[in-house]
Amino acid sequence: MKLKKITSLVMLWAMIVMTFTGIVLFITPPGRVANWANWELLGITKELYGQLHSTFMVLFVMATILHLYYNWRPLTSYMKNQAKNLIIFTKEMIVATIITLVFIVGTVYEVAPFSSFLHFGEDIKESWEKDYGTAPYSHAELSSLKSFCKKLNYDLEKSQSILKQNNISFEVTQSLSTIAKNNHESPQFIYELLKTHFEKDGQKSIELSGLGKKKIKDVAQTLGISPDEFIAKLKTVGIEANANDKFKEAVEKHDKSPLDVMTQLGYRK
Repeated sequence: MKLKKITSLVMLWAMIVMTFTGIVLFITPPGRVANWANWELLGITKELYGQLHSTFMVLFVMATILHLYYNWRPLTSYMKNQAKNLIIFTKEMIVATIITLVFIVGTVYEVAPFSSFLHFGEDIKESWEKDYGTAPYSHAELSSLKSFCKKLNYDLEKSQSILKQNNISFEVTQSLSTIAKNNHESPQFIYELLKTHFEKDGQKSIELSGLGKKKIKDVAQTLGISPDEFIAKLKTVGIEANANDKFKEAVEKHDKSPLDVMTQLGYRK
């Protein structure tokens, strides 16, 4: 066996795996949604896809270093003129550098078509959020059942009764994530069981986490009102916005945060 051939093949496999995991991470739901809904693709969680991407990146870098070592002469030949003199900035190197800089600048400053590509990814992530919903507060899946009910003003005894009626095994000190995992469900499923029953009693809750990344019209949908009605509410606190504006960007123009504005409008975290 030749190490040079092994190096090239390892680079190939690492590139394939990194490409696949990169695409998956580009279209996966935001972490707060993925954790809340126990999102998986091919039986692999978003967190594990991230870990695979990172470890294969290390493997790719190591293989690339070896590849450069074994192919140093051909590489340096690309930077030589017809007289065989080494010139770093050959025409080819200048073109390669320009292409690299275009991608960096285009991404950082969100210049078209890079902005369109990035916004496409954001739209996909937002679509997951609409399908799965979000937690009622940040990292709610890590809260114990007792703490979760207290924060949402859910009666603990009734909550336990609801879960038992649905054959959910639990301990009040266990986190929602642990309870869901032990019952092969998602934290979202546990929440929906409780939410449905308590909403019947008039105890409705609004999921305020993650609103900043949403468009104004999507925030309105989350609140159960029309975009025009929400825009009118924003005007009462001095915020001018359009339906397709990002909520966070709209309020930050007025030196406020999404949570500040929601609090002013009478909503509570």
